[in-house]
Amino acid sequence: MTESTVKRDVGLLNPASIGQVNRSRVLELLHQNGPSSRAQLARALNVNRATIASILQPLIDNNTLVEGEQVAASPNGGKPARPLWFDADGLELGGMRLADRTVAAARIGMDGTVRVQAQATIEPEHGIDQVQEAVLALAARCFDGQALLGIGVAASGMVDTTTGTIISLHLAPVLNDYPLGRVLAERFGVPVAVDHHPRVRALGDKWFGHGRHLSSFASVYTGEALGMGIVHEGRIIAGPAGAGGEYGHIVVDMGGERCLCGRRGCWEMVASVLWLRREAERRGVEDAGAVGAAALAGSAAAGDQTAKELLDLYARNLAIGMANNEQMLASGTYVVHGDAAAGGELMKSRLEHWLTSFSPRRGTPPSVVLGDSGDQIALLGGAGLVLSQELGAGI
Repeated sequence: MTESTVKRDVGLLNPASIGQVNRSRVLELLHQNGPSSRAQLARALNVNRATIASILQPLIDNNTLVEGEQVAASPNGGKPARPLWFDADGLELGGMRLADRTVAAARIGMDGTVRVQAQATIEPEHGIDQVQEAVLALAARCFDGQALLGIGVAASGMVDTTTGTIISLHLAPVLNDYPLGRVLAERFGVPVAVDHHPRVRALGDKWFGHGRHLSSFASVYTGEALGMGIVHEGRIIAGPAGAGGEYGHIVVDMGGERCLCGRRGCWEMVASVLWLRREAERRGVEDAGAVGAAALAGSAAAGDQTAKELLDLYARNLAIGMANNEQMLASGTYVVHGDAAAGGELMKSRLEHWLTSFSPRRGTPPSVVLGDSGDQIALLGGAGLVLSQELGAGI
């Protein structure tokens, strides 16, 4: 969070912090289970009617939740219920994604409904003033004049989460040491949180996607860079001030090509789209500069043996980094986003084959779930970052 965010007391649980924990749990339950009655929420939290009323009333008063239409009682009898759900006219969440050449923004309801979304191109060769102008103009299209709980940003590169600063971005050095969080907070007057984009994607999966019912999983980003955000026992794994999480720079080949980070043989150097296109060119694939998992899967399905072999090698190399995590944390489920997700069921099957081959043989083998191939989950993750920061839930 930026310096504009109010700091919360840290210490033993007190009535105020217990209330915050309970409110957080209510919102998580609603995200997981959909509209729920007071009785259902009380049972899930193991509290009585009076306690659930005290938890819910502030959320109704501040327009976070609203009572729905009355529904009939169960066949076993009882009083008709009025399920609670997020107020369509209540506070909204701001989500942003900043990469080396693109910026995207969305205004998102508390239930994960995207109300407004926009995207623009930025030119990293230009000066920081021009880049900032493009970022703020795009954000203003979505956020100006709106009541936001906050803005969460999925930023490429290395991030200092305490200040909301991009420390370094290899593909766009113009953004090195850029205080993005402070700039957005001053412009829009709301709390702003900035974090490393694979972790933010994992929050998108946790709050609004395939990870809603999972206590542990990994969210894998594939594209011109590689990244992985990990939720372990309900919490995002991150080091102090947002350190760590640079899974694309785990060394998998000591004698490999030199990466932009200065090391040799990083995972990115053998499993990114940039590597894929170089390898496609080396193998004589037509239009190699535009090759991705979707094109390879289509050609492989049509009987192209070269495409089939290259897709399998791509899946194998991606699975190496995922299996390294499986060896360490046993995340179990890998939600794959970006280019590899566009490869469909064929890519999924090859990823699961290699991931299982490289992982420990213990109980149920790890599984792969296909996420989105664009930035939607990153924007939803920005909303999830706001929720997690505001509620102290899972980060």
